[in-house]
Amino acid sequence: MFQVEGEDLIRALKKFKSLAKQDLLTSEMTNDPVFWRAHAEARRNEYTRLINLIENSGVEKACVYAFMRYQESGIHEVAAESPLSAGCRQALELFFKIIGSTPGRLEKWLQERRQGLRRASELIDDGEVPMAQEQI
Repeated sequence: MFQVEGEDLIRALKKFKSLAKQDLLTSEMTNDPVFWRAHAEARRNEYTRLINLIENSGVEKACVYAFMRYQESGIHEVAAESPLSAGCRQALELFFKIIGSTPGRLEKWLQERRQGLRRASELIDDGEVPMAQEQI
């Protein structure tokens, strides 16, 4: 599923976080400094969360977080965006691109994983032990 190693992913996210900081510093020169400052801060915060998740819990947890955040918060809906939701959406979509996925592909993978885990637990409950377990 994951085409990028954790260290490479962290390196890429740190570069995006650096770009967000540059955007934060230059937001005063835009036609709407309040919007672009909030947008850049939202991106930086999201990159920081993702970096921390990868460092402390691994790439899989970061992917699950990103997908859940993307779906549950409604930030994937573009209409009438606030700068915070626009910045979060952009950060998460770039994260998905880095890992070589899309929110749709990630949703499909999570559903398949849940079904596989349910099936494995049913086998164990029935006294059967699966011969092999899926490794991620």
